[in-house]
Amino acid sequence: MQAWLPDLQQLLAHGDAAVLVTVARVEGSAPREAGTKMIVTRDSAKHTIGGGHLEWKAIETARQVLRDGMRSPHMRRLERFALGPSLG
Repeated sequence: MQAWLPDLQQLLAHGDAAVLVTVARVEGSAPREAGTKMIVTRDSAKHTIGGGHLEWKAIETARQVLRDGMRSPHMRRLERFALGPSLG
């Protein structure tokens, strides 16, 4: 079983809003591989997609989704981040 799955199940069972961040694709070198997941809630983040500025941007984006998500509870969103140029 994936390490993040019980944590997500527990959040959902308690009715907590959460975003499952997933690294969809990796080109070149990256801190983690495609398929890596992180759970973000309004006030915490569990697991990691590699740390650093990439993870900070992913958490920021996930929290924006949580703020906007009340209108669309099962929203999907794809963001592209190039390590280096766009993340400094």
